[in-house]
Amino acid sequence: MRWPARRVGVRVAQRLAASLECAWGGAALRMLRPMTSSALFAGCLALSLAASAALPSARQGQVQVHAEDLPAEAALAGDARGWRTVESSQLNEGTGPFWLRTQVEVPPREAGAPTPALSLSVLGSWEAWWDGRPLGRNGQVGRTPSEEVPGRVDALFPLPPEFSAPGPHVLTMRISAHRLGFQPVGTLHHLQVGEAASLARARMLGLVPALCMLGALVLMGLYHLARVRLAHGGLATLLLGVLCLAAAALVLLEAWRGLANYPYPQHAVRLRLQAAAVLAVAALLPATVHAAFGEPRRWLRWMGLGLGLLSLVFVPGFDGKNSIALGASLVVSTALAVRAWRRGEPWGALGALVGLGFAGALYLLEPWGFSERGFFLAFGGLLLCLTAVHARQQRRQQERLESATRAAERLQLELLKRSLQPHFLMNTLGALSEWVETEPAQAVRFIEALGSVYRHLLAVSGERTIPLVRELELCRAHLDVMGCRQGTAFHLETEGVDLEAPVPPALLHTLLENAFSHNRYISPHTFRLQSSLIAEGARPRRRYVFLAPLGTGTRQGGGEGTGSRYLRARLEEAFPGAWRLEDGPTEDGWMTRVEVPA
Repeated sequence: MRWPARRVGVRVAQRLAASLECAWGGAALRMLRPMTSSALFAGCLALSLAASAALPSARQGQVQVHAEDLPAEAALAGDARGWRTVESSQLNEGTGPFWLRTQVEVPPREAGAPTPALSLSVLGSWEAWWDGRPLGRNGQVGRTPSEEVPGRVDALFPLPPEFSAPGPHVLTMRISAHRLGFQPVGTLHHLQVGEAASLARARMLGLVPALCMLGALVLMGLYHLARVRLAHGGLATLLLGVLCLAAAALVLLEAWRGLANYPYPQHAVRLRLQAAAVLAVAALLPATVHAAFGEPRRWLRWMGLGLGLLSLVFVPGFDGKNSIALGASLVVSTALAVRAWRRGEPWGALGALVGLGFAGALYLLEPWGFSERGFFLAFGGLLLCLTAVHARQQRRQQERLESATRAAERLQLELLKRSLQPHFLMNTLGALSEWVETEPAQAVRFIEALGSVYRHLLAVSGERTIPLVRELELCRAHLDVMGCRQGTAFHLETEGVDLEAPVPPALLHTLLENAFSHNRYISPHTFRLQSSLIAEGARPRRRYVFLAPLGTGTRQGGGEGTGSRYLRARLEEAFPGAWRLEDGPTEDGWMTRVEVPA
């Protein structure tokens, strides 16, 4: 096969004319010259069409390549030796230089329409010929990295008017890629002929939806992070904000190529940053669902997800890694949402499942191109659903917190009133008068203990939580007061406690008051507090076990009195929905067990 056909046709016509001149002489040749001119034109046209028809077509996704750096004359001569046909998406001949040729179809156009242009996306520097005529260059092709000047990834060249007739044409390219920085699956990404304005407009219109979603994702991310900073949001709020920003970074990296037509060596940088953003999204999505619904810890699952993401290093190509990572993330997140729905969180889990189902449907439509085309729409809708679910959870939590705060304030006033009730004051003042006359030292001790109790109560009554050490100081001061009144000694022993752990104010003090309200102690007794860490549930928890010894009272128990209601209200205010309170009799006394987040 030889081409371009016009040059071959000229040579054939010339040889034909020479043979005719030799055979019939000059007179006959002069008679045949008009016929020879017509035959020459027809032969060129026929051979051109035959050469184009023999070439693989870009429309069919095929090109011919020659691995050697041929002289331009040899590459354009149409010799078939050394050329082989490959799929355009699999074109990868290394650093080059190498040659490429293919048949390109120019579409029909109306009379007076602008001359079409050729749109190319190639990872390398190149120079091109159109039907054997120089078309242009993108960068400078070189045999070594120092000789090469990197070209840009995307280029748009107007076609020569005299060679832009509708129909098949031959594109020939010389390409080098010494500075790619990675091993791609293919270096030819796009080849299309059309009106220049239409090609540019279609390119920009494809970026508009992604850029709109980019703005929404950034605003959502900043909003959630501001809530963490200003409104003391929880872990789910923090993870959701970081997830929104990671998804925004991925959308921006996908649009980077269309916004800034960068030189081809920067393509490797973009792909690596894009892979990092995909891994961040793939890890943060199930972590956010886990934190939002309080999924019990399953280290084996998370280890499996981590090993699955690490195994992506063995998957060839960036697109394959990204698609598998996002697919695995959607599967794990859906499993967590289904478990939350089964555990009794129907509305929130249902909203998350709607968003995950929408994203999963778009993923299944085009899994290998999901990160490039469907991601911004799928994750935009998914994150909107997660934001709506999170907002509803936050509103319910705020309502519980406000209700618990009002109840705690009301019950705190009732407790203070009970500490100052007339019966208590009359007994206290009567005992104090007797001690002032008979045992002045005891009176001073009692006054100091009583003052210490009220100082501690005033200091902690307005706090949401206080360190356990301050609560123990209040309890020991109260035991001193009751010891003076009962004429005996009371002690509080602790085991395994963290003195800096946060507890609601007057938590143990209320348990002591309940013990003295339901028992009469006439001999020394010891109250005990044990603390331990447990690993059940979504987060480590701290368990407190308080044991009040048995006395000689008429009744014993908890019930739903002022003290019990105060405990529940204070726990809900300090740890909304994350606490547990149990009490009941044992052989050694009345036991109260409280569990709060560690």
